Amino acid sequence: MTSFDIPEALVRAEIDEAALCDNAAVLADRLSPARLKCVVKANAYGHGIDLVAPALFSAGWREFCVATIPEALRLRSLLGPEAQILAWLYGPTTDLDEAVRADIELGISTVGALDRLAEAARRTGVTARAHLKIDTGLGRNGLSPEALVRAFDWLRRHAEDSHTDDSGNPEAGADIRIVGMMSHFAVADEPERPETAAQSAVFSSAHGQLRAVLDAADGRLGESDDLDVHIANSPGALTLGPCPGTSARVGLALYGLSPLEDGDPAALGLRPVMRLTSSVINLKDIPAGHGASYGLTFTAATDTRFALVPGGYGDGLPRAASNRAEVAIRGRRYPVVGRIAMDQMIIDIGAGNDEVAIGDEVVIFGPGGPSAAEWGTWANTINYEIVTQLSARVDRVARKGDGR
Repeated sequence: MTSFDIPEALVRAEIDEAALCDNAAVLADRLSPARLKCVVKANAYGHGIDLVAPALFSAGWREFCVATIPEALRLRSLLGPEAQILAWLYGPTTDLDEAVRADIELGISTVGALDRLAEAARRTGVTARAHLKIDTGLGRNGLSPEALVRAFDWLRRHAEDSHTDDSGNPEAGADIRIVGMMSHFAVADEPERPETAAQSAVFSSAHGQLRAVLDAADGRLGESDDLDVHIANSPGALTLGPCPGTSARVGLALYGLSPLEDGDPAALGLRPVMRLTSSVINLKDIPAGHGASYGLTFTAATDTRFALVPGGYGDGLPRAASNRAEVAIRGRRYPVVGRIAMDQMIIDIGAGNDEVAIGDEVVIFGPGGPSAAEWGTWANTINYEIVTQLSARVDRVARKGDGR
């Protein structure tokens, strides 16, 4: 077989590991005494889980969250047995055995999931660790008030059926333990909204009920004083003080992006972790009246010069930002004109512009260019979507410097 060196991708995402770890430290200090859980789902919000998770682990962080079981298993293979990993999104037929064997903590959103998790624990011979997920008002996954009552009944029956040793203590290898309780804020990014306080009240009440169930079970299901209680996301971590619960699941803010409308990451003590770049691969002088890209949605009003830049919706850049977005070349911003295509976009650098040359770096977003939030505005979406939708074609490259 012939081996080939694969050239680097035309579009690159530089990941500033120092900024990432600094952000984690800032957030942990803000949350204290609650603990920071690092959310690295969706390929670490598009930043590359293979880079992000080991960097955070090396910096001393041990609590990680993802959405799905495949993500959790990938994370376990990256970080080894010392990491505490939580996942919560799976279906009624998802095989839970491998997750239990890998010591993945699982969120419980249905009574049926309790049955299935206990069965997986018995099959594998490994104690399953669960967090009850409560729907406090978001309306997504989680136990509704009626389902929560049934879940508590299930736990009581399960505790009664549990075996004890000759001393009356739960036998080693008990099949399921409740180690946490979780929910998710809906509008914590809008601090004036009353729903956050209402969700907190529902969550607090459910917490009290769960403690009573665990205490009555006398250790067979877990210890009420050891519960990991978490409801705050990035918005909650940044707007609420003190942070509710024993920990907070922080995603977007970890990557130096603000979840708050008109929020300035720098004002929060955060630095963007990703710098998305491309380069100029062609320059051409264009006469007045000439169009640009598919549909000819842009026509040059005067003579000008176009720069061709790799990067399109095949890389995850939003086509909806066509004729609105900007990029930066040599520290100056220029407009994207015409429709963003699958692989490339056209930049209008102006007639007679001899400063821009073929091979010049183009900052699509991140330090030195527009922000991901600006791209979100141009595409009528949010910065979350801008970073998470970057495709596998984009190289993620670690940057070891201080990022300043």
